[in-house]
Amino acid sequence: MYKIELFVVLVLLLSSSVFGMKPFNDGNTFHFSPNQPNEQYFKLTGVNSANGGSKCAGCTIALTLVEQYSLIHEKSIEDTLDEICSFFPGQVNSICLYLVNTFGEDIINLFDKYEHADDVCHALPNMCTSPECRLFPENTPTYYNDEQYHEEYNEATFTEQSPWSWIQNLINTFANVHEPIEDFDKDLYSLDSTFRGYNWRGRDCDDFSDSTYPGTYDDPSDPYVDKNCNGIFGVNNISVSWESVLCDGSGSMGVVVSGDSAGAHFSIPPQWMTAALINKTTYEGMIDILETEVDWPQRSTYTGWEPSTDMYTVQSMYLQLRERNLCNHRDYQNLGVNGANSGSTINIIKSFARNQKTDKPALFFLELVGNDVCSGHHTLDHMTTVEEFTDNIVTILNYLDGVLPNGSHVVFVGLADGRVLWDTLWNRTHPVGAKYYEVYNFLNCLQVSPCWGWMNPNETVRNATSYRAAQLSASYNQIIQSYKFANFDMQYYDFPFGAINEIWVAEGGQTWDLIEPVDGFHPNQNANYLMAEYFFNSLMQDHPDWLGAINPFNSLIQEQFGDQGGY
Repeated sequence: MYKIELFVVLVLLLSSSVFGMKPFNDGNTFHFSPNQPNEQYFKLTGVNSANGGSKCAGCTIALTLVEQYSLIHEKSIEDTLDEICSFFPGQVNSICLYLVNTFGEDIINLFDKYEHADDVCHALPNMCTSPECRLFPENTPTYYNDEQYHEEYNEATFTEQSPWSWIQNLINTFANVHEPIEDFDKDLYSLDSTFRGYNWRGRDCDDFSDSTYPGTYDDPSDPYVDKNCNGIFGVNNISVSWESVLCDGSGSMGVVVSGDSAGAHFSIPPQWMTAALINKTTYEGMIDILETEVDWPQRSTYTGWEPSTDMYTVQSMYLQLRERNLCNHRDYQNLGVNGANSGSTINIIKSFARNQKTDKPALFFLELVGNDVCSGHHTLDHMTTVEEFTDNIVTILNYLDGVLPNGSHVVFVGLADGRVLWDTLWNRTHPVGAKYYEVYNFLNCLQVSPCWGWMNPNETVRNATSYRAAQLSASYNQIIQSYKFANFDMQYYDFPFGAINEIWVAEGGQTWDLIEPVDGFHPNQNANYLMAEYFFNSLMQDHPDWLGAINPFNSLIQEQFGDQGGY
């Protein structure tokens, strides 16, 4: 492996996910050695992709920001590299300095020789390999791969002092682990927020007892132990446990989602990719964001609980069920995995934490909105067939029937109609400065687009992708008609982006204000808020009993226990 490829991995952490290029797990253990990278590393970095793949995308995006920042602030490339590095926190700062010290001289020299980042990345060896793949095609190219800047880098040698190990550990974690890293009692709940901790599922209140965690039933024999972590404990003035008085018979239940990056609420802060907004505060909190896989499950449609500074604060299915019954406090799980499809969910679902005998029922959302029809390949043959999709979903349901407590409910969320992406954004300007169609075409040229089928100038291809998505969505109702399960009933809803967009536009909004500005692909915070209300209102109409009754003791719970220990 060449040293320059390691520059890409940092860029991938900061910018490859920008467009949905995410680490994934194919079911095999990911053993990574810097000097002997395996197949999954090449898939991650795009070494084997067309025309430079993710290497080229990452290099071009990162150096475009460097180029723009230097022009805005009238600084040299050298000073810009140093200054931007100083904005990164902790380990990321160390990695940035390491990379600048290693590659900075070459980048500075190439910027002196060529005008644009596109050209610099084409001139760097083993990076961009086709002059056709350019982020800014209207800029006159000054480099066409008709010369070699210098000899290729020697194979990288890393010592224990290299900051590379931190990146390596992050890659290993994202590729394989969908359970909390910090979990002493192995009950799948954690006291830590990131690395699949309580951002993803309710915070444990005793990490040394595997029978104490959110969602389990309380133990009336020991009322002073908050066994289900909902913040309700102790006894009243006649020595009856508060849990029994306030929660028994209230129909409390948890909220769970298993799905993809949309369910996990994938979101890159737009200031990360907007040169004019980059300053010493831009990357504050970056470590936590990276350790949460650039997802925001704590602000998602299904399991959100943490306030947001966006136009809409957080709303979620969990918060709405909690509002009805405060005994539901902390009982949420988000099993969303970036890049998940129906096939990979068969394994991901095994990270679900519920005991059929000792835990409360759950309202379970199965949300797979795109990856069964999306890939970077320039063909429709990679899409999941209806037969494969049906078999995968039935396999998942059979597993759930063995772990969900009786009285649970499963809600299927259909696939998206992604044609709205191109129709809405194609001629608008991306935060990095290019038009969205230029960004889409650039990623398609490199075969690293999150969805060649929808982020495509060819209307026929976009229509064909949506046609297959509709076919797969129709499978859910066929399954509901054909299968019965012992421990849960089922309901299907279309992915509600179209429904909430219609309301949003009627009230004076613009569709692009519902789409993540950086990746141009995912629903943003506004959309997550509105989708949570859509699902709740739909269930209130179709299955109000699934949502549980309003607990008449909510006021007493607030009076006695305040915020119930927070999150």
